[in-house]
Amino acid sequence: MALNREQKAQLIQEYGDRLGRAQVAIWARYGGVSVGQLTQLRRLAQNAGAEVVVVKNTLIRRALEESGLPYDPEVMTGPCLVTFAYDDIAQAAKVMTDFVRTSQERVRIVGGIVGGRLVDAQQVQALTELPSREVLIARVLGGVQAPISGLVGVLSSVLRGVINVVNARVQQLEGSEA
Repeated sequence: MALNREQKAQLIQEYGDRLGRAQVAIWARYGGVSVGQLTQLRRLAQNAGAEVVVVKNTLIRRALEESGLPYDPEVMTGPCLVTFAYDDIAQAAKVMTDFVRTSQERVRIVGGIVGGRLVDAQQVQALTELPSREVLIARVLGGVQAPISGLVGVLSSVLRGVINVVNARVQQLEGSEA
């Protein structure tokens, strides 16, 4: 499908927008994958807060250059899919690696960009081992909450001690009056 200049400029702009919003971009080569399988992958990725796009390599390279992001020319050969992870990067990477595992070697992850840096396929695989965003937030909150609850416990025990001393003195004074 031949594209005119305007269509190419529009695609470069769309790729740039996606790259700007994405926390992670995962490159995969594909071949012999049916439209139904790609649709299923896109649906799974969308549920994980990501987007899977079949890209034109020369145009995505131009979008990367314009965005100031690094790229590996060896990754951008042949038919490529790019998964743009916007929300939960671990879940998006897991969707992609699960699809690769079940695609009978028709799809292969070849690299990506994480935090503005190039990563290889093994590092993308490591993203799947990250806990979900909710779990990370819970861990951070637990770490912040632990010292505070400890401080509250210490302060409340001091207050209980003072109250116990005051109660004992009140009982002592009541007992001497009787």
